Amino acid sequence: MRYERILLDVDVQRDFFVAGGSCYQPEATEAAKNIRRLFAWARKRQTPVLSTVVRVKDGRKSPLSDTPHCIEGSDGEKRISGTLMRRYVDMGMRGSTDLPDDIFQVYQQVIIEQRSTDIFQHVRAERLLSELQVDTFVVCGAGSAGGVAEAVIGLRQRNFKVILAADAILDLGDPRAEMAWLRMLAKGAVPLSTAEIIMAEQQKRPVQSVLNDTLRQEIGRLSRRTNRALTG
Repeated sequence: MRYERILLDVDVQRDFFVAGGSCYQPEATEAAKNIRRLFAWARKRQTPVLSTVVRVKDGRKSPLSDTPHCIEGSDGEKRISGTLMRRYVDMGMRGSTDLPDDIFQVYQQVIIEQRSTDIFQHVRAERLLSELQVDTFVVCGAGSAGGVAEAVIGLRQRNFKVILAADAILDLGDPRAEMAWLRMLAKGAVPLSTAEIIMAEQQKRPVQSVLNDTLRQEIGRLSRRTNRALTG
């Protein structure tokens, strides 16, 4: 079956998005609000959802920050509220490539657990993404220079269209974040606000036609800053 949209959320876990989480920053509160809006939108439209969860063994280095996060069994590794569909399946970390036929006809949400941030290192996710017939992925989550960028670049290499829910993505203070955004934009990912994504659907307009002028200016600002850094 062919799908028009799939929502891909990357590591929307409490350590990143909830006050008291080990990697929480104030801007995460607004990002979490927008992520919940995207889930409400997907729930209403019956849009399939592919979710990743990073799970770190106690004592191992966490992948998105020097601050330990998403430790297995901790409260911080749990998904934030409002991001679980009624019909979901958790594929865990098993190495098997077995998948139910047309999995999104049975479940609205497929959850992938992993030790690293790269969704394409999970063999079931790799198989699922290689077999899916979908036009566009809408991406949100934590780690613009980590799992978000890895997912977006991998999807574009496989010729999927990608929309970045720009106000529902956390940079986590990573110094590589600006370059990661430029890489994703250079690969053809389209940044939109959560409101624009929802509005485009309501008005039946192509999402590319509602690209926000502010975001265009931000793209230009990032490009100029990077060019100065490279030539300075």
